[in-house]
Amino acid sequence: MNLNIDKTNIEKLDLDSLRAKSNDALDMLWTVAWLKNAMNKLDRASVESLQETAGKICSQCEVAVIVATGDTAKMIKACTSAIQQREACADVIVFGDSFSPAEYAEVMTDLEKKDFVLISVAPELETVAMRGAFVCLKQLLVTKYGSEKATDRIYAVAGKRSQLIAEDAAENDYPLISYPDNVPAIYGANTAAALLPMAVKGADLSEYLDGFYDMLASPQWDINGADYGIARAAYKIAGGTKEHFLIWQNQLADFGRWEENFFDGIQKRSLKMPVDSKMDSADAFDTQIIIEEDQEDIMMPYFEGCHEDGSLNLLLNAAAGKYFFENSEKKTGVQISLERLDSYNLGQLMAFAQLSNGITEFLLNN
Repeated sequence: MNLNIDKTNIEKLDLDSLRAKSNDALDMLWTVAWLKNAMNKLDRASVESLQETAGKICSQCEVAVIVATGDTAKMIKACTSAIQQREACADVIVFGDSFSPAEYAEVMTDLEKKDFVLISVAPELETVAMRGAFVCLKQLLVTKYGSEKATDRIYAVAGKRSQLIAEDAAENDYPLISYPDNVPAIYGANTAAALLPMAVKGADLSEYLDGFYDMLASPQWDINGADYGIARAAYKIAGGTKEHFLIWQNQLADFGRWEENFFDGIQKRSLKMPVDSKMDSADAFDTQIIIEEDQEDIMMPYFEGCHEDGSLNLLLNAAAGKYFFENSEKKTGVQISLERLDSYNLGQLMAFAQLSNGITEFLLNN
């Protein structure tokens, strides 16, 4: 594992009674579609074609609009927000979970000034919100580029239950990429739904899937890798009701919001630190996520409380460490830290989150 896992007070929870069951959880999870696709490297079959499609998209536009809703949108945002846009690649925005006229107007006004493409992602039957977003943005494409050229700027990822997107792609003959069967959208971080938008923004898909696979194949799962998933289940069984995701860096904000949506009966909330620190409470299970070497750093003038080296990145790490570990006797939780957030480590993080959530859900339901 390229992730460092630091624990505080989880030994106070009754982990031993669940550790034996965690083996059953892992055995079950090895049979689910998303994990089998990763371990059998079926998710790599389309990497070359996805990178080629992403290259074409980047040559067409400044921004790719991903039309998606619900768990799909949150999963895609978790992946793409963590990626730093590369030169000659397109920016990515995710839109669809809205009925707000003001939000529509803001997005459409912005797109009128830019070259853009649409990538519609529909693993399941489209919601009303997604239908509305798709038809409005498609109409904007037609108005801006004409019917024939607009069709050249539409791409889709769709599952078998998709209706609007699948039918529109067939009728207008634009690229339709299949979403794999039996993979819930929230567990879709190694599917084309995530991989294509990531490639458009500049991620190296081979490195990302290497990280994803290596995390799942790590022997650490047979030692203590499952402890995070076990501890969260033990916390819930002991009567805990809240989990807070402590996010200090903007590129992880959408990762925290994605984590909120895994269903295990715990009320989850992503907190932007340090501004939301007063909302954290001693009775919550805390998951703090830190990138040790941020993509950017600022050298700051001297001020009282600054880091001795003047680095904003080092100041952030010091503040986060102090918050999480000072008075640690009052906290229960885990800090997950990555040395840096490149494509490989992002794959590690996404796989760790999916497998850990799968373990927690199994233990609470069996």
